[in-house]
Amino acid sequence: MLATVDRAGRAHAVPVWFTWDGEAFRIDTDRGSAKHRNIERTGRATLCIDEREGRYGFVTAEGPVTVQDPLTYDDRLALHTHYRGAEAGKRIVDQGGHERMVLLVLRPERWYGWTE
Repeated sequence: MLATVDRAGRAHAVPVWFTWDGEAFRIDTDRGSAKHRNIERTGRATLCIDEREGRYGFVTAEGPVTVQDPLTYDDRLALHTHYRGAEAGKRIVDQGGHERMVLLVLRPERWYGWTE
């Protein structure tokens, strides 16, 4: 779940797909989405990742977010390959869509979590 804060100060939390490159979480979204607009305004977000199968646990990462606009084909392919596999990922990304998307890059400053 990626959480941001809207103009009225309300939390906006939505499930997202992400990759981790060893330094930052990389999340793609449509240009102009609520999370994109909130991050453009505040420059920050929180990502919470939970494990529901096997051992229960979670990790939460908070920090500044930069926006890469536009999202590249390769960045979108990396995300879809991670979740869907190489063949399905390529088939989906080859249909286009990355041109209307941005990449959110969250660099954690604070971590917390728990596991059984």
